[in-house]
Amino acid sequence: MSDADLNMCSRIMKVITELEKQSVLERSGVAEVSHEDSMLAITSDTGKFFSILLSAMNAKKILEVGTSVGYSTLWFVYSFYHDKEDPSMSKVKITTIENNPLKIKRATANFKNAGVSGLIEIIEGNAIEILNQLSNYVNENPDDQSQYFDFIFLDADKENLHEYFDLAISIVKKGGLIVTDNVLYPEEYRPTMSKYIEHIRKKNFVQSVTVPIGHGEEVSMKIR
Repeated sequence: MSDADLNMCSRIMKVITELEKQSVLERSGVAEVSHEDSMLAITSDTGKFFSILLSAMNAKKILEVGTSVGYSTLWFVYSFYHDKEDPSMSKVKITTIENNPLKIKRATANFKNAGVSGLIEIIEGNAIEILNQLSNYVNENPDDQSQYFDFIFLDADKENLHEYFDLAISIVKKGGLIVTDNVLYPEEYRPTMSKYIEHIRKKNFVQSVTVPIGHGEEVSMKIR
């Protein structure tokens, strides 16, 4: 890894560490914020898991539904640089969808501080509408392999997860992954998430497993 890449890794990790501290304060109740303004971030060990997973996959095209303040997004970017002999940034891209303008503002500042704004496209708006647009393009241009994602992360409202997944499966490549957060915690989500997992596992073109890390991640692979 070059000195420039080491410096970039350090810069990204500095912002990640700052956000982790804020997340801990919010979860402990020390920092009082409204639900609308809270980070609702993945855990640190989940971020490391994603970084390892994405590095092993050599993932280059990532979609995230639910940016929040960009904590998980920064772990995705970190995977592009970490432990790579010659990371090529020309073909990597993260697209992240968020409906809250205040969180977009915070995420934009975090990406700028980490020096990775050029690798991330933030789309503001309704996730279902945006996923429909992406899905329609893929359906109209099935031979354009560049439009398929290697990895899709679902971390938005739980009420629409079924629809998010059904749209996401149409735009992830064969062998690609869709990962969903909060399948185990908070506990009040469990009835909704159990129905969601049942929905996924009825599909014969998906192989899926629950990974008990952080808040619980459902890792689903498109097998055909």
